Parts: sequence; C-alpha cells; structure tokens
Amino acid sequence: MLRGAWLLVIGCAAGLGACSGGYPLPPTRCDDFCEATHGMQCEDNYQPASCVSICEQQNIAVEACDEPFQALLKCFRTTPGVLQQLCVYDGRPSPCQPQRDTLGICVSATYLGGFGG
Repeated sequence: MLRGAWLLVIGCAAGLGACSGGYPLPPTRCDDFCEATHGMQCEDNYQPASCVSICEQQNIAVEACDEPFQALLKCFRTTPGVLQQLCVYDGRPSPCQPQRDTLGICVSATYLGGFGG
C-alpha cells in the first residue's frame, strides 16, 4: 500500500511539473511562420491557432521549399513596416512580394505539379 501511495505522489508531482509553464513541444515551421507574420492581419483579427492551421492546410512551410520559406521569413522579420502595410492594405505591392511569389511557385510545383508549362 505504501509503495502505491509513493507512486501516486511521484506521478502527481511529475504531472504538475509538466503543466507548470512552457509549451512541451518545440515550435513547428508553421509556428515560426505565424510568429514572423504576426501583424499581417490586423491585431483585432489575429488568432495564432488559426494562423497555424491555415499554414498547415496550405503547405506554406513544406520542407521541400525551405529556401524560399526562409527567405520570406527573413523578409518579414527585417523589412520595416511590411507587416503593418499588409494589415492596412493600400494597394501597393508588398516589399516581400517577390519572396511570397517564389514560395508560392515552389509550393505549387511541389503539390500541384507546377503551372502546367
């Protein structure tokens, strides 16, 4: 009986430690994308879980397109004002549009077999 009580105490302590803070899984590529693009949607509309879900559904972070994916993240993270400009879309092309287009072409080629050319 005493051994069972100790196992219960150890199990509870281990369970509490696991829930006491940080997220137990490392960030995914879509988590990185959503962190980098936080602000593309106006703050009132931003929903991290929705962003990750959309990223996964659209295969934005596919491993086969790592180079254009990383280039786009770098552009979003280093171009001043790009995210705010996208939030209040004013008709001007995004400073990161070439990187977005390159990633889109790669994803299309990977999943749809290209543009049929």
